[in-house]
Amino acid sequence: MGRIFIPLAVILFCSSCVPRTLIVDHPKLVSLYFEKKIKSLESKKNLSTDQKRLLLKTKVEYGFGVLLEESDRILDNDYNLGVKKSQEAYIVFSDAKKIGTSILINTYPGFDSWLSSETDLQFKANDVGDLYWLAAAYGGAIRSSRGNPFDVVNLPVVKKMLIKAITLDPNWRKGALYSAMMSYTSSRPDLFGDAMIDSVTFYYEKALLASDSLDASLFVSYAEIIDKKFQNRTEFERKLHYVLQADGKNDKDFRLSNIIAQERAKWLLSKTDEYFFE
Repeated sequence: MGRIFIPLAVILFCSSCVPRTLIVDHPKLVSLYFEKKIKSLESKKNLSTDQKRLLLKTKVEYGFGVLLEESDRILDNDYNLGVKKSQEAYIVFSDAKKIGTSILINTYPGFDSWLSSETDLQFKANDVGDLYWLAAAYGGAIRSSRGNPFDVVNLPVVKKMLIKAITLDPNWRKGALYSAMMSYTSSRPDLFGDAMIDSVTFYYEKALLASDSLDASLFVSYAEIIDKKFQNRTEFERKLHYVLQADGKNDKDFRLSNIIAQERAKWLLSKTDEYFFE
C-alpha cells in the first residue's frame, strides 16, 4: 500500500514560530501537544462547525505526523510496536472520518449518497478544505489498516473527493490537492509500471508548479513513491540531498513541513542500502 497523504505535506502547528528544535529534538512534546489539543476539543459539548473542522484537521495531523511517522520508524526494529502505532492511528482516522462526514452532511444532506453513487451535488469553493481533510482521513484509515480490504475498498471515495476539490480550486494551499493525488495514484491497484510513473509524475509536476518548487515534501514523496519503488537509486539520493540542502525558510507556508521533510530525508538516506539491491 502506498503512502497515502504522507505527513510531510501536513503543517503540524498553526503558528509559524514553532522552533525547529521542538519538532526535531522533542517528538514526545509534539505528541503531547496534539493529545492535549484533541482532548480539549473533545471535552466541549455541542462543538461548532469550525471547532469540528479544527478537531478533524488536528486528528489527521496527529495520525500522520506523529503516529504513522513513529510506526514507519519503529517497524524494522520492533514490528509489534510499529503495528500497535498503526492501530492507534487507525482509531484516530476512523474518528476523523466520522467528524468530516458529519460536517459535510450538515451542509449537504445528500453527501453520503454522493459518495456512493453518481448523484450530483453543487459544491462551492469554500467546501474544498472539508473535502480535502475528509479525503485525508479516509486515506489515513486505508494506510493504517495495513491493507484491510474493508478499508482499501474506499480508495475510489478518496479519488472522488480530491477530483471534486481540484475542480473547485486546483491550486488550493499551493498544490496540496495535487500532492494528495500523487499518493492516491501510487496506491491504485490497477496502475503499475510506466502507467503509474506517468500518473504520479503528472500530479508531481502540477504540485511543483503550484508550490513554485518550495514544498520540499514533494521531492521526498516522489523519491519514496517512484524512485524507491522502481529502484532508481541515483534519483532517489539526488532528490533527498536536494531537500537537505534547501533553505527551509524560503516560504513561511512550507517552513514547518519542510523541516519534517528534511528529517525524513535524513532517515531515508540512512536506509538507502536496505532499499536498493544494486
